[in-house]
Amino acid sequence: MVTGRADRFVNRASVVASVGFAVALAATAGAIAWPRVASALGIEPAGPPPAYEPGSLIDTPAAWHGATPATLVVFARASCGASEKAQPFIKDLVASLEGRATVVASVGQATYDEDAAFVRSLGIGADRIHATPDGVRVRATPTLVLVSQTGRVLHSWEGVGPDQAQAAIKTTIQSAIGDR
Repeated sequence: MVTGRADRFVNRASVVASVGFAVALAATAGAIAWPRVASALGIEPAGPPPAYEPGSLIDTPAAWHGATPATLVVFARASCGASEKAQPFIKDLVASLEGRATVVASVGQATYDEDAAFVRSLGIGADRIHATPDGVRVRATPTLVLVSQTGRVLHSWEGVGPDQAQAAIKTTIQSAIGDR
């Protein structure tokens, strides 16, 4: 009689394990196949917002703009390793734009104090550090967005990689603002 109960228990456990395995396998297959299925059905899968595309209009607060033809908005976080790694480049970029473009920083509201201290170390004055307004989003930090006085995105960069990319960023910004 004990053997019968043990056999039933083993059979039930085996069925439960098989069903669990089948569900996990189906979920994995679905996750792998979803992009193809969505594409075939004309459905855009949910994802992070696109980077700021040149020419797009963003609602930038008036406080972000100065008397210069363009504003460089720096999104950086103190707790971000990539922001720390890019710190020397961004600091040099901010210094090179002095008087030629307005540079502001947009920091998270929840981590304002910590992030503001980090951004001040980049050479951006306390009067140019603003809490990120609702609706303004970036996927990664650091992100640099060059915006015209009318709020049109001139260029944007997510992350600041190796020296070659940094040189290209600097050249693009210099070209966009001219030799003022």
